[in-house]
Amino acid sequence: MSETSAKALHEALAAELRASQGVAQLNVRAWAEQSLITHDTLYRVLNGKRPVTVIELVTLCRATGDDPLDLIARAAKRAGLALADDVDEIVRADRARLALEAAGLYGDLDDAYSTARTALGKSGQLLSLREWRAFLDGAGAHTLVVALAEFLQVPADYLSGRVFDEERDQRIDAQLRLARSMRALGVTKLAARSLDDLAPEEIATVESAIRTLIAKEEGPRP
Repeated sequence: MSETSAKALHEALAAELRASQGVAQLNVRAWAEQSLITHDTLYRVLNGKRPVTVIELVTLCRATGDDPLDLIARAAKRAGLALADDVDEIVRADRARLALEAAGLYGDLDDAYSTARTALGKSGQLLSLREWRAFLDGAGAHTLVVALAEFLQVPADYLSGRVFDEERDQRIDAQLRLARSMRALGVTKLAARSLDDLAPEEIATVESAIRTLIAKEEGPRP
């Protein structure tokens, strides 16, 4: 998906979320609390200043009683985009970024490319820069996504977006976000099995507490 198309779809998603909010008659603060995100984040999403993530979209729709797939379909139509490929690319790109962040590789994508290319090369698979950029954009070939999923230690069907399992996807989203925050505290290994008994909302609560701790340690930004 081009940058222009992605921007159009994100703006359309914001517009459809505002419409959904109006139907549900929810104020922003109450909606944010029900969706377990900050009201500042929600304001930015609704104003089109920040793209909505997959897990945020699902939780926001849950609070308003809207169907996330229906909302995406309406947004795609509003943006004048073909639904299937464009939406799938956004989902895959969002998950690729989250997986890379959890692995501590998103800060320097050139270095991440070198690391991934070396890792895949050990199994005899070549990774070109063009293929790497396609992966980041959510348009990578399935065989490549499977290989990178193994490298990033996430389920291939999650990263490829081929299977839609809301509960499973929310759990993986939450686990990756927690791993990202734990990495910021210097914890580089986190056993996924230790999180299996926790609901995504519980994991999100832990992650939020860690982010608060990090913010206090870093102090106010200049």
